[in-house]
Amino acid sequence: MKFKQTQKLVQILALTPQMRQSLRILQLPLIELKAYLETQAQENPVLEYDDVSSEYSLSERLEKIIEFQHTPQDSISNFRLEELKKKRDYKESLISQSPTLQDHLLRQLRMLPLTKRKYKIGESIITSLDDNGYLNVSTKEIADSFNKGSKDENKINKKETEEVLLLIQDFNPIGVGARNLKECLLLQLKYRGKEKSLEYKIVKHYLVELVKKKIKVIARDLNVTLSEVHKAIKKISSLEPKPGSSFVPVRDGGIISPVVDVIVEKNGNKYEIIINKNGLPKLKISRYYLNLIKSKNISLQTKKYIQDKITAALGLFKSVSQREETVLRITNYLLKVQKDFFQYGDRSLLKPLTLKDVAKVVKRNESTVSRVASKKYIQTPQGIFKFDYFFSKSLKNEEGENLSLEFIKSEILNLIDEENPDKPLKDSEIAELLNKEKIKIARRTVAKYREELKIPSYHKRKKKK
Repeated sequence: MKFKQTQKLVQILALTPQMRQSLRILQLPLIELKAYLETQAQENPVLEYDDVSSEYSLSERLEKIIEFQHTPQDSISNFRLEELKKKRDYKESLISQSPTLQDHLLRQLRMLPLTKRKYKIGESIITSLDDNGYLNVSTKEIADSFNKGSKDENKINKKETEEVLLLIQDFNPIGVGARNLKECLLLQLKYRGKEKSLEYKIVKHYLVELVKKKIKVIARDLNVTLSEVHKAIKKISSLEPKPGSSFVPVRDGGIISPVVDVIVEKNGNKYEIIINKNGLPKLKISRYYLNLIKSKNISLQTKKYIQDKITAALGLFKSVSQREETVLRITNYLLKVQKDFFQYGDRSLLKPLTLKDVAKVVKRNESTVSRVASKKYIQTPQGIFKFDYFFSKSLKNEEGENLSLEFIKSEILNLIDEENPDKPLKDSEIAELLNKEKIKIARRTVAKYREELKIPSYHKRKKKK
């Protein structure tokens, strides 16, 4: 075999150091970004901390002054600071600590003639509710949490837990303890004695169509007029989708979680996106080095060194700015696609969304978006979630409409929750019921989703006699 040299022209995408840094910073979660910026500040002499981000915040510095200001010559300043402190303390004393949702429900629980066993179950259910009053864990999981290390005769079963949950669902505010939006609204309609009403039928069987404003489909399927559907919708809109929202949640003194990269707040009918910069060091280029580089008294080598460090600092600022812009664009897109979830908090309302869809919008590589989504958290009116929580694959129904896997899982969960415990549904029967609802799904797919939901097979769910 003969070896010979040849010339060949090829195109290779080479990442510059700036591009590599930009990608790294984009993928870092907030806590790691803070550590990275602090390391950069130590390694790059032209970087310094902004005075605004000094060791103490303004209020903390004031506290330090108040605490250590004891000298006689500063008695006038001391007097003023003491007056400020007294005024602040007085204002704080006027703020009464509002009861939380859990406090309110526990008071009602204590009023019931329950056994110690059932009270403990009720206490566990109430403390498992989110700020909106929803129960995001299954009754089986609550029962299992009690049964670890317990003897068989002391073990709590799913039925006992569900009995206590039904009691709590009668508490005020009506709708607490619901597992999803549908159950929450149905509880309120039931409380109003509307179980045979048109609005009850719409919520029970056509909630997805209602959210999608498919009024004609609802009217046709229920054989009623459009006017009747609109009247029913008006009554449904008077219900409270977040029964626990009127109570003030206790959140670490109101401090935003340090792991949250972005906060979404609802103001009226609009959402506001806030990039979380809490705890991040505020850096700037030292004025000393900016002046020094203009000096004629330093060598060209020193000048080049300083210039390289300034260029590196500017590159760091640019990378952080690009990170904020990309996170903002991803969040904006999530709000647009998943607006129903942001409004109602029901996981079944999540729309199909892929990494590829987001990558096109933010103009980033799909694998980059994947790493961003897996490491970053978003604080919403519905709670704190990882970005990848909002990504879901889809299946098509008979009408060619994409349905998210979360919606299908929710439907499977609803069917199992409503099944006869003496004769639980087989996977094939669940598939058949879903097919009747125009959701084409195979038995083995139902089995797969059921296992992902950590629901045992039908023969294990069968009530033992």
